[in-house]
Amino acid sequence: MDVDDKDIVFGIAKDRDIIETDGTMLNRGDCKCPICKQVTPVRDLRTAGLEGKLGERMIAVITDTPQGKDYHPIEIVDLDAFEEAEKLSRLVERPSERNADANEAGLRVHNYGFKTFGSLFNPRQLLAMQTFVACLLDALVELEKNESTIEYRKAVAVYLGLQISKIASRLTSFGRWRMHEAIDAPFDKQAIPMIWDYPEANPFNEATGGALGQLDWILRVIVHELYTEQNYYSKVYCGDSAHLHLADNSLDSVVTDPPYFDSISYADLSDFFYIWLKRGIGDIFPETFITPLTPKAEETTALKHRHGGNGDKANKHYTSKLSACFAEAKRVCKPDGIITVMFAHQATEAWTALINALFEAGLSIEATYPIDTELKNRSVALGTSALESSITVACRHRQVGSASSFRDVRREIESVVADSVHRFWDYGFRGADLIVACYGPAVGVFGKYERVERADGTPVTIPELLDLVKESALKAIAGEFTGDSVSRLYFVWANLYGTSQQAWDDARLVAQVGGDSEDAMELARRRDIFVIDGSNCRLALLRDRIKHRNLGESSDDPLIDQLHHAMQLWKEERRPELVNYLREHGLIDHPPFWKLAQALFEVLPRDEEDWKLVNVLLGEREALRIEARRTTPPSQEELF
Repeated sequence: MDVDDKDIVFGIAKDRDIIETDGTMLNRGDCKCPICKQVTPVRDLRTAGLEGKLGERMIAVITDTPQGKDYHPIEIVDLDAFEEAEKLSRLVERPSERNADANEAGLRVHNYGFKTFGSLFNPRQLLAMQTFVACLLDALVELEKNESTIEYRKAVAVYLGLQISKIASRLTSFGRWRMHEAIDAPFDKQAIPMIWDYPEANPFNEATGGALGQLDWILRVIVHELYTEQNYYSKVYCGDSAHLHLADNSLDSVVTDPPYFDSISYADLSDFFYIWLKRGIGDIFPETFITPLTPKAEETTALKHRHGGNGDKANKHYTSKLSACFAEAKRVCKPDGIITVMFAHQATEAWTALINALFEAGLSIEATYPIDTELKNRSVALGTSALESSITVACRHRQVGSASSFRDVRREIESVVADSVHRFWDYGFRGADLIVACYGPAVGVFGKYERVERADGTPVTIPELLDLVKESALKAIAGEFTGDSVSRLYFVWANLYGTSQQAWDDARLVAQVGGDSEDAMELARRRDIFVIDGSNCRLALLRDRIKHRNLGESSDDPLIDQLHHAMQLWKEERRPELVNYLREHGLIDHPPFWKLAQALFEVLPRDEEDWKLVNVLLGEREALRIEARRTTPPSQEELF
């Protein structure tokens, strides 16, 4: 880096020469200049992008050697090759289809000036993609000369079209370079967010991101299906699930995984592949690719940008469409059949829409099954409270009785939720998964009645029902811990959210239930149970709380303070003092103390220092107990 000339040169460092440096991108999208250290706010970066002022630079070349991958500085020949590809790319037509400008849930790159799907590829990538499409068209011409069966030719065309799609997902300037040196598609967050550095795959390499590698995945599927031991085959229909071409009462069961409210912009993201499929096989399947981009009007989602930014309209569209789909599922399912719905969303608004749609379709939830289906290391889950499991609800035809009072239904729901918490707790479910898993049993109770009324005759709504479930679940979770109110609050929050950031308003509800006192929030503030960042907060860890003098030194201090004190003694390798501390404070055989430690062990991220310290304490518990007994002074009876 030349400070005087304000120039940055990229080099390669290996082994002991590697020095960790601060990056240029800061939180919330701001950027810091590595020369003058001035911070440019994200709004200015977006303005520059919209004005076409964002550029790109090649920073390194990766080569495949007998010893593995190696990195080399940029040479003139590398820049010349890119420039030549750029000239050739001007001879081909760049895809001009526009992405959804207002879609913050899926395609967010338009804020930086990337408003067409063609702009998601650099010139060399674009040239490669257009060349692959041309080769596909040539291959189909040759196939027609040698194969008379139309359906066979169509099948081959589909497989080759899918290969083009897979190549596009790796040959884009919004792909990602994995830490273990492989190229990822840009959809790991179920969206295409703005990124600031990307890998450009050589389409002819056999290491990562190459065209042959993408073809290999398709061949694996074909071979697997060809030699499967199953003696039955599936039939696949393409159409609207609100209008199934199936007879009444013809199915034993219906299994569905509907869109999760507003979580994913399925159709918008599909356009990334649609534009290349249309270029490659659009003439073979004209009815499928008749629209410029994928149809979106009837998609069962609650995306506000489809409804002029109106959330109420988006919600009503989702509920109405989902209800029609469920009603159709009920029509084709036998009266004694079962309909299962998988749902992985924790927002009350989303579950309200789902439950209302089920009720409108004449269905009610009979049982709930939380199933681990989500990767814990997926990007959308890291540092968030995203569900790690999908909740499968089993539904049957709704049989409703007369109206009931909210007082009676409330007692029944509280009992059902308490039983569900204990059951799911034993299964190992924690956090938002545990709360959401309790929705099903509670809705099953609620759905037995035609109407649930308060004493004044007003009906109880679905959002009020879900709030009752949350409150009942929190009470049940808090009941798993018998320690002091501050530690109970810490215990409940840790089991619900771990160390992820949550809205500060959520802390008030948890404090009220977990703290079991009116001044629980003030107590949480005074004890620094939470680290507050604007309107959000997270659980305070040892590093946040150790600044307090005399933390946990008194026997009257909350157990969480005493646990953090013990963890600090272990961290400072003061084992004799730790043994004396546990003995003198009566913690060696104190169940709530160790239960709190066990809870943190189960819910804290494995890379957190707190988890490692708690893990060691739990592992050394028996040894610490033995040492404490050895150092216990003899009683007067023993002396005399």
